Amino acid sequence: MLRFSAALLTAFVSLSALHAENQFEISLAGGPAFPVRGLKQLVGTGYAATGVMSVLLNDNISVLAQGCYARWQYSSEKINASAAAAGGATGYSASGPFQALLLTVGGRLTFDGALVRPFFGFSGGVGFLHRRFSGLAAPPGSSVSSGNFTSSWTEPAISIDAGLKFVLSSSMTLDLGGTYTAFSNADDRIEPREFMGTPITGVNTATFIGVQAGLSVGF
Repeated sequence: MLRFSAALLTAFVSLSALHAENQFEISLAGGPAFPVRGLKQLVGTGYAATGVMSVLLNDNISVLAQGCYARWQYSSEKINASAAAAGGATGYSASGPFQALLLTVGGRLTFDGALVRPFFGFSGGVGFLHRRFSGLAAPPGSSVSSGNFTSSWTEPAISIDAGLKFVLSSSMTLDLGGTYTAFSNADDRIEPREFMGTPITGVNTATFIGVQAGLSVGF
């Protein structure tokens, strides 16, 4: 009877420990998104918000699916500077958002730590992109059309992230990190060349760096 009781106790402790392990994790984070490469010629600093669902394979490796929404505003000042650098007319006035919804899957490596756990991840997938020029005004005497223009399309996307997890409890961490995200734009659809009349080079890949903070909850 004593042996049977000990066996039951051992099984109960083992099952409790297994149940206590966080096999799944949900993360929400957000922060500024700084455009780099071609995108920075047309828009100002924006923001991005990311949601992640991950499954723990072992103590350090997890697979994840994530969605990221990013948004910027077109800048008349930057558009005119880009047009001038390309040798075209200036005096354009334009506003409106450039938006990206990025859906990716990948993996993450998290290093051991009692209170702070560094992590590094990589994912790839697709970006659903949308832009809208509101009230585009061309320079006087220009043959470029004025008005409102919208377009939507999809592109492949990749994201690399790294940061630190600060342990708040057995199932919750405060996450601080950075992301590098790029989405191909082989058709030059970010570039408003059909509005500006002069090609602007170097905008065929949209890239941004995000700095994000958020919470992760395991269960």
